[in-house]
Amino acid sequence: MELSFTPTLEPRETAQRLDRLLITGPLQSPELTRRIDRLAADFRSYADCYPLPLWAPGLALTAEMRGLTEALFPMAPVRAAFRHLLTMGCRFAPFLEGTYLGSSASWLDLLHRFRPQLGCADPAATLRELACDPGKRMRFLFALLLPHHFGGTFDRYPVQSQWLAQWLRGNVTSLGGCLRALDSACGSGEGSYGLVELIGAAGFQGKGCVVHGSTLEPIELFAAAHAYFPHDPERAAEYRSRVTPLLTGRDAVAMEFYLDEVGAIGGEGNYQLILCNGLLGGPLLHEPAELERAISALASRLAPGGVLLAADRFHAGWHLRVPATKLRSLMWAHGLSPLEIGEGVGGRKTGEIVE
Repeated sequence: MELSFTPTLEPRETAQRLDRLLITGPLQSPELTRRIDRLAADFRSYADCYPLPLWAPGLALTAEMRGLTEALFPMAPVRAAFRHLLTMGCRFAPFLEGTYLGSSASWLDLLHRFRPQLGCADPAATLRELACDPGKRMRFLFALLLPHHFGGTFDRYPVQSQWLAQWLRGNVTSLGGCLRALDSACGSGEGSYGLVELIGAAGFQGKGCVVHGSTLEPIELFAAAHAYFPHDPERAAEYRSRVTPLLTGRDAVAMEFYLDEVGAIGGEGNYQLILCNGLLGGPLLHEPAELERAISALASRLAPGGVLLAADRFHAGWHLRVPATKLRSLMWAHGLSPLEIGEGVGGRKTGEIVE
């Protein structure tokens, strides 16, 4: 799916663009009806024989509750029914395996973790509601794919930002006041806008500067380009307050968010700066072949003299699985001289910075 957005906060344009991603009407199909009806019957049987209190908001869960629920009302059909409905509601294939829906060991675990989006013990009732109400379905999907703790903050890598601010100030002249930068695996875009702030503070005038953000997830892409978090109004308001000056200034940096895989060969290139934070060597990208492919692809997109920075803090407290020394050696193998960043790793491509 080819998808890209230039940032805008204009409501009508945002709504029109959202139609490119989501089905905006009710969902109906014999298969969906069959799945929901079967799940409703299974839940009634479970409720009739479950010897412990049924779930309600605030209930303290025990291992016995979880085990009995999984034995009497397995999570697999529940997960499949939600996946079927959410996929029907999208014009793309949503990646749900890494969400609470994919990772919860039992239906009780999902109910407990995914509040307040889930408030009913019977999943069939929730599914019927989501099928009928596109607004609730959209908020449910955004909440699944953009939980607040998944990188949902600005200024996440302060030590890297300090190094980057100094590097930008030192290269304004050599770059002729122009810069092409990529925030690869940008998530919901906070780092991309943070980079634009640093570019302005370093003395670049905006004209001739370009910042791209790329991600593999269309919902993340949309949220980043439109500061759009329908499941979290407070987060949306804070985000918009932060980025509005960056989008409306007379010398605003040109920005674009596009769909892209970190390890993809080709695509946009000739960047003087690439950020790839919270991904390389972590729980989502650590297999040797995939990691080398990603670093090779990122290095190939750098202009001579350009730098690649990769911070190593990950979502939900996950830790680095690949030693920093290994990441540096892979960068070296692909033509990047190691840099002392203070947070994560970095490398500079052989050659002089070119304007």
